[in-house]
Amino acid sequence: MTVAEAQLEAYVAEVVEALGPVEATFVLGSALLGGFDPATSDLDLVVVVEPPFDPEAARAALDELPVPFRKLELVVYRVGAKPPAYDLNYPDGDGEPDFWFVLDAAIAQERIGEWLELLEPVSAEEARAAAAELLRWAEARGERVHAARARHYLEHGKWITKEEAR
Repeated sequence: MTVAEAQLEAYVAEVVEALGPVEATFVLGSALLGGFDPATSDLDLVVVVEPPFDPEAARAALDELPVPFRKLELVVYRVGAKPPAYDLNYPDGDGEPDFWFVLDAAIAQERIGEWLELLEPVSAEEARAAAAELLRWAEARGERVHAARARHYLEHGKWITKEEAR
């Protein structure tokens, strides 16, 4: 295990402890696809919980944790939820485009077997529609890396890392 992997594992454990009982924790984004750099990467984390879950108490507990990476991007779902139906999107809150949650779910369900045991799947059609939405969003903002990743998925049906997209 590398130092970065150990640091990531220790921080995930702190997040889980702050949230209380959880059913599962999934590390997504560059930590799943490759290219995670503790100095420049966000930690994309999905936690699955059983009700009851108190988003405000969770937010307060998470606000107390120092983040050893660029940013924590945490999404909490209840068991059986279908993304993008989250209970907590931390720290960004509501207002993010739904396509981000659908795409994260599509990638996770391809690569993490346990995902489909706890959450409802997104269909291939939903994933393609979300990728097309990401492409429009990225092109409108000049986000070349996101656009290249979305375009590659739409053309080849596979996700590439940000590094590969550069």
